[in-house]
Amino acid sequence: MPASKTKPATDASLEKIFGPHGWLARNHPNYEFRASQLEMADAVESALADRRHLIAEAGTGTGKTLAYLAPIIRSGRRVVISTGTKNLQEQIFFKDIPFLKKLFPNLRATLMKGRQNYLCRQKLYDLEKQPALSGLAEVELYSEIRGWEKHTETGDRAELENLPDSSDLWRQIDARRETCTGQKCAQFERCFITWMHQRAAESDLIIVNHHLFFADLALKQMDYASLLPEYAALVLDEAHEMEDVATRYFGLQVSNYRVEELARDTEAALRQKNIASPEVAPAVREMRRRAEHFFELFPQREGRSSFSNREEFLEANRTAYSALLNSFERLKTELRRRDGDSDFGYAGGRRNV
Repeated sequence: MPASKTKPATDASLEKIFGPHGWLARNHPNYEFRASQLEMADAVESALADRRHLIAEAGTGTGKTLAYLAPIIRSGRRVVISTGTKNLQEQIFFKDIPFLKKLFPNLRATLMKGRQNYLCRQKLYDLEKQPALSGLAEVELYSEIRGWEKHTETGDRAELENLPDSSDLWRQIDARRETCTGQKCAQFERCFITWMHQRAAESDLIIVNHHLFFADLALKQMDYASLLPEYAALVLDEAHEMEDVATRYFGLQVSNYRVEELARDTEAALRQKNIASPEVAPAVREMRRRAEHFFELFPQREGRSSFSNREEFLEANRTAYSALLNSFERLKTELRRRDGDSDFGYAGGRRNV
């Protein structure tokens, strides 16, 4: 783990930051002394020094973010801060950290979001060669993104003010892992994901959200390369949001939508690379047929409902279930056969099929 760069601070020096006449009082326009803020900062610093866990509950207006950021920065260790929402993640990175840089000018911090928030340069270039844009609005949006790509340092979609949240165009050009070819990609050295990882490896603070944090844990559990560099401590802000996110990454979820998404991604890759595959295309069609038949066997109900008899259902429909699994294996086999074809660039691995 990264070594500590500075000795743990004393209670007196925390007083000089959070006290009635401290640094915050002189520099924060809305400063109000809160004994609970100073108490929390002291507890965080003690936990870091003693290498132990700490659970802290702080009400609205306590100033909890600064209460844990200041002692973390003073510890000199690399720390990951995970938030429940993207809004808090951006507030910490764009508001709180720049403010604290007045006190800690050498602080290095990185904002890391999920891959779908970043542009894939290779997909953008490939799309230019394909008649895949629909309508004048999408053509204009593509032109705007093409110009933005030339000067953006992050590739973060948040910089695009005119990009709709539900943009189908962005889905075709984002950097999702399922369609990433990694080091095989011609743009790997210029990849925004590569740059983000490099910045994180050089940073003291890494600001993520719970989705990215648990995605990293899931990859480590499966012995894949991790998303985050090594870190000495972790802060889980908005911890009440963790349960649902952890369930998503450490549970297993299958749906007809996800099967269709896999089929569309495969077909899009074939079109963009201008590959006429007599093996992959039939495998995709078979997977669609098998999935449609299998999911039609589920009870038809309005809205969401529980499904507790999973084992009995699979036993009663073993033939359809096995046929669906076999269609996944067939598609995976055909994609692997194309793995040596640099024009296709199959990402490979059990994560993708």
